[in-house]
Amino acid sequence: MCERGSRLRWVKKNSDLYRLDNGKIIEIINTNDLEDLLKLYAEKFEISAYKLTEHLLESVDISKLDIYFFSVAYLFRQSIELILKALAFKYIRNKEDRIKFLKLTKHNLYDILIRIKPYIESDINVDKKSFDWLISFFDNINDIDKKSDAFRYPFGISIKRDWLGEKVYSINPVLTKQTHIDLVKFANKMLSTYEILNSLYNDVYGTYKRDESLKPILIEEGGSYYSQSVVGYKHSFKSYYPYIESYTNSAEYVYSLTNNDDKLKEFLFIPMCYLYRNAVELSLKAILIEECSLDLQEALKQMNKKKHKIVGLWNLIKDEIKEHASPTEGDKTLENAFMYLRHLNNFDVEADKFRYPFSKNLNIYFDKKHKFDIDNVNNFFKELLSFLSGVKGMMSYHNEIKAEWQSEMRSERLSNFDRY
Repeated sequence: MCERGSRLRWVKKNSDLYRLDNGKIIEIINTNDLEDLLKLYAEKFEISAYKLTEHLLESVDISKLDIYFFSVAYLFRQSIELILKALAFKYIRNKEDRIKFLKLTKHNLYDILIRIKPYIESDINVDKKSFDWLISFFDNINDIDKKSDAFRYPFGISIKRDWLGEKVYSINPVLTKQTHIDLVKFANKMLSTYEILNSLYNDVYGTYKRDESLKPILIEEGGSYYSQSVVGYKHSFKSYYPYIESYTNSAEYVYSLTNNDDKLKEFLFIPMCYLYRNAVELSLKAILIEECSLDLQEALKQMNKKKHKIVGLWNLIKDEIKEHASPTEGDKTLENAFMYLRHLNNFDVEADKFRYPFSKNLNIYFDKKHKFDIDNVNNFFKELLSFLSGVKGMMSYHNEIKAEWQSEMRSERLSNFDRY
């Protein structure tokens, strides 16, 4: 496997996420104030979601409206989860109680709100209509995205047992039909929800007025031609491609914003890293389930087992990649790629370092000062994603040729059989 031209980014030797190359330097250090950290991260994701949505609606490019939707939806949803948890930590002060709260509610927006409702109502004179709207909205979100994974992955994996007690894995696609989403309504609901929760957090409830025309329904169809996100094509229900494109392209755009506005880099860096990180995970899973020789049951089993572990997923596919690539002796491409993956895996094993300011046990991330070169980080991810895209393309091409050859062989055997 060799580098595919000087203009294409490709994995190279000794790449380092921490390397400082005189680019745009950002310093990250998180304080011990967990409530404040949650609020800060909520702002980062909300600003990223808003900037992306603004870009989509101003670009008048229907392809972007379709491609970017998943990452935009996730960023909005994550900002709401974070501001909700900041609001919860405003009232829940004990460490053990906070850990218990996170364990019980996880990513479920409805459960979080219901559990903190008594605190809010005893502290603030809440407008019942607005609060009931939030409850209905979060209840509706639960129908689609209870675990905060509907906009990150194309399908969920469910497990049942057959009559022998063996586990049987099945795919649960997020979208089961083509859907023309009104992006303006979607974004306005998310922004309105964030502003209501933000006003509760800042003790200025009532200063923000909710648009009464907004329905507590996550996805509504309609809108003008240049404000619709069309997602859920039948042929892509199980495909990772739209999600990979969504997260990669969104990360690239967010990165570009750091070039134009130095102030924005403080808010956009963490969401940019998560977008890229998820694109890497999606790319590995796409190779596993769409190009490797494992049958669907085994692929789903392994995917469910490895979860978000980058190196674990790589170990499942590396031998088949090598078989397809047939690298020449001394070719270090796969070794170089593994160094990227190991570095990222060791830095962010559970895929939460760029999503939350601390772990489930309240261990703070970046509690010591970390310096990052944003340009270097961007290159690190783009080089890795370019490699993974090339691998998938190569394997897909080989698999198509193999399928055609097998089809021809079957036809020839049947033809020979008919002669007798």
